[in-house]
Amino acid sequence: MKLVEGSVRQPVTVVVCVILVVLAGVLALRKLPIQLTPTVSSTIVSVSTFWEGASPAEVERSIVEKQEEKLQGVAGIQQMTSVSTQNSGRVRLEFAVGTDPNDAIREVSDKLRQVASYPPNVDQPVVEASDPENKDYIAWIVLGGGDAADRAFDIRTLQDFAEDRVKPRLERVDGVSEVNVLGGR
Repeated sequence: MKLVEGSVRQPVTVVVCVILVVLAGVLALRKLPIQLTPTVSSTIVSVSTFWEGASPAEVERSIVEKQEEKLQGVAGIQQMTSVSTQNSGRVRLEFAVGTDPNDAIREVSDKLRQVASYPPNVDQPVVEASDPENKDYIAWIVLGGGDAADRAFDIRTLQDFAEDRVKPRLERVDGVSEVNVLGGR
């Protein structure tokens, strides 16, 4: 009771004490070392393989399963997932925290060279130190066609324009990592 009575009789003292405590807290917070909050980022490597005209089952059986078999021997892998879609397969490898991305890419590339053979018309696997799940995509959809009087318009003309003119300009923009032209006939 004496503490409450003393605080009510001397409000200036209480206010000064509160200000000193807040000031001490602010100063302590500013002097807090950065080492107590380290930045932790895991290394993620993705392997993309394209096979024009292949179904997801063919991609899985002929490409992704062979790659997964070889990539299981890579040191430091915590998780391996794969996705097979029409015309492509992607294997995502998550490594332990602190793994050097360059060493991980080098080891993954070495293991992929051990895959015996790929079917004809399969592009070489592309190995990247990026997470395909965390990419920010911007999609543009361009539809071409004509009216009844313009039956001679060919959709390939629009695709060639996108590949030859639009894609090179977008690739030169700072911050753009990848530009793809999809579609056509």
